[in-house]
Amino acid sequence: MVSLIQNVLSDPKLLASFEAYLRRNDTHYLSHNLLFIEAMSQLRHENDPKKIESMLHRIYDTFLAPRGKLKLSDVTTRQQVSEDIDALSWCILSSEDAAEILKDTEKQVLETLTTKLDDFTRVKNVNTLQLMKPCSPSPLSPDIAQNNDWVDDSLGKDRPIRVMIIGGGFTGFTVASILDRMPLFHVTLIDTKDSFEYTPGIVKRIVHPEKSSTMRVRHDTYVKNGKVVIGYAEDIGHDAHSVRVNEKTIFFDYLVMATGSSYTSELKSTDVSSIYRLSGLDQVNSELVRAKRVLIVGGGLVGCELAAEIASSHFPSKYPKKKVTLVESHSTLLSRSDCTQQAKAMDYLIEDLDVEVVCNERIMDTVGGGTDSRYIGSSGREYNNYDKVFIATGTRPHSGLLLNATNDPLLDTCVDGWGHIRVKPTLQIEHWKYGHLFAGGDVTNVVEEKTGYAATLAGVCIARNICRLVKGKPPLRQGTKGTLPAPDKPLHGIMAKSRHKDKLKLIKRHLRFLNPSWAALKHYDEQQYLQMVQGETTSLPIFGRLPRKLTLPKIRQPVNIVSAALFN
Repeated sequence: MVSLIQNVLSDPKLLASFEAYLRRNDTHYLSHNLLFIEAMSQLRHENDPKKIESMLHRIYDTFLAPRGKLKLSDVTTRQQVSEDIDALSWCILSSEDAAEILKDTEKQVLETLTTKLDDFTRVKNVNTLQLMKPCSPSPLSPDIAQNNDWVDDSLGKDRPIRVMIIGGGFTGFTVASILDRMPLFHVTLIDTKDSFEYTPGIVKRIVHPEKSSTMRVRHDTYVKNGKVVIGYAEDIGHDAHSVRVNEKTIFFDYLVMATGSSYTSELKSTDVSSIYRLSGLDQVNSELVRAKRVLIVGGGLVGCELAAEIASSHFPSKYPKKKVTLVESHSTLLSRSDCTQQAKAMDYLIEDLDVEVVCNERIMDTVGGGTDSRYIGSSGREYNNYDKVFIATGTRPHSGLLLNATNDPLLDTCVDGWGHIRVKPTLQIEHWKYGHLFAGGDVTNVVEEKTGYAATLAGVCIARNICRLVKGKPPLRQGTKGTLPAPDKPLHGIMAKSRHKDKLKLIKRHLRFLNPSWAALKHYDEQQYLQMVQGETTSLPIFGRLPRKLTLPKIRQPVNIVSAALFN
């Protein structure tokens, strides 16, 4: 039955239905138990010790603490978990160590969910065999099928072309939203969470939750004809034509790696459920509201936006105005911008908002944990007594799938020393053999401003190139024939010239040169983006030319001939 629960967690529709069933039919908030299992899966796949400790504390504070926002029912391990966490407070924890602390709690929760899943399948008339059905069409050939866990050859030679997308961020769901509408393709989207999250809106959500939406769109609202799998892609094999996920093998004809990057802090998330993500953001907001002093590490676009939003706001608490300190390792803020923009940012934050800006200072070490943490700077200064700390630096590209793949030939040579995936100008990975593998967004080594807009342009280019390869045409270099080039300079320089700048609110006018997510990106704003994602529009000039719709022909070439065209 544990495997059945895992399959429910892997399917957004089943997950949403089971969550709704639990919320409607229990008085002890058993839906929180499901969120706990999701959080445990997330914990097990984390390998950054700092994030592991933070995730462990978050799980305890959310599910087990006396005032936990999603407090579990009917578990007897609260006190023991608290004692174990305290006993290991000075240790460097692995994900295995953290999971061991919560092992008994997880066992009790799974027992409760198993009973509820039995009830759910009976009431909803869900055949348990349906929960085990494959999520991908047939494998490439009979010899591969012998080793395939999910074998379904019913579609034969006239099956759709299978496009696998790993990652549901800007690049991933741009490709998915374009290709899923075409009958020629079967799209499988693998993501660690059930929804696309509009990450440029997170800063506003943290500071002013009452004035912002969640900006999350469930993946299965735009992947309507394909399949969405919630899980972690763990291996590539079968001559780079299969991915291992949730202990199953899924085959593909094309692969798009859009795994993105992460911060140490809460600014990006792999939370499976929207509910768990919102509870985390609400907790961050509560901590911010109660705080007197706030430390922000990183003076790039995100750090400057966060500092400006906090310092310019009044909070309903004992400390309505926060004392904000912004630490940056370079000699100025916005180090990739021109001198004029750097001076504007510095002047606005210091003179207008009274933010303490410390440049040429790198945080070298952290002592302690929680609100008692002391941050040691390269100058020797200690940053302590801060009630809330945000880390807006040190993004980590998620390229582990290529580094750890057991495929032959190996794929780790496609990852550079910084952890970015090497790609060609066509956004195919830099590999001598595999022209059917693509990558886009934060995870790549493309020299660009790593923003949601840039990742969207990459997604459009990848979608067009997959269509071109299928038609036997050579792939396009990004920036040619209607595809827009990757922005090679900070977008705030472009935005400052926007003809819409006079319509912006006061803070946006002050900071229009800082933030590439604001509506001043010429004609671009959140609603336009979501319209494209949800299929309400298929033509937005700010994203470049989209590919023409492709359908299944009445007579198709054999699959092996089509596949061979990938390498020509």
